[in-house]
Amino acid sequence: MLKGIVIAVSQAEPLTETLTKEKLPWRKLKELEQKDFREALHDLGAGKDEILCLVETDREERMALDLGLFCVGYLNPAFPDEHLSGCRILLEGFQEIDRIFLENVHTRALGMPVLIAETGRLLIREMTLGDLDKINALYQEEPSVSLSPELSLDRQEEEEKIKAYIAYMYGLYQFGMWVVIEKKSHEMIGRAGFGIADYLDFSEIDLGYLIGKPYRRRGYGEEACRAVLAYGRQVLEFPRVSAYIDGKNQSSRRLIEKLGFSKERMFVYQERHLCRYMLEF
Repeated sequence: MLKGIVIAVSQAEPLTETLTKEKLPWRKLKELEQKDFREALHDLGAGKDEILCLVETDREERMALDLGLFCVGYLNPAFPDEHLSGCRILLEGFQEIDRIFLENVHTRALGMPVLIAETGRLLIREMTLGDLDKINALYQEEPSVSLSPELSLDRQEEEEKIKAYIAYMYGLYQFGMWVVIEKKSHEMIGRAGFGIADYLDFSEIDLGYLIGKPYRRRGYGEEACRAVLAYGRQVLEFPRVSAYIDGKNQSSRRLIEKLGFSKERMFVYQERHLCRYMLEF
């Protein structure tokens, strides 16, 4: 659990105002020596793995890492030569940084998946390396569906792709394809989430989902998609979302329309007839 933020950067007032409003404790360092980091930990009453440390120079980063702290880097234009290579994520500003964002960064730093949504029957969370075999099995059930971008023929390569996906897709964009867990059985039954579609001459955020064959016709696809769309609207603040559906997949087209999407056009992509749907929030 994230107990506080240690701030070792200048001009962080927009962030401290947000943290105060959202009641996440923070300490701004007046001096930048290792003892000051220790004192901040003591003041916050937190252990080293319960804190995120915000830094803007390599020197601050080294001091924090030497204490075992998780670092978040701020790319201050006044310090263009700083690398901050040990930071979990790099920020260009603080305007959209809030408690949920920081808690998610901290959860991933601990090696745990972020819980995206919970419904009556489902849990939707970020994937982990432990999900790899079940993800493989899911996509092998449906050869007509494009393979997940994390999958390949080499196991080590697959694991590296999942690590990169977690670090960069979840970490940078704060979204991606998540796994869907049936609460009753604790089994992974599918995936749902958002990707970046580039089928046309532009890129946009699109909804994707796949439910395993044994779990279809139970309403799980609709339940998962509604939860994911609510997260996109309320947490990620997407203004709109697209969906690209194979023209022959009548069940998916019915579901997308039931979710409120409107058909925008049909087109051919790599010899497949696709329908582009749009949902305005």
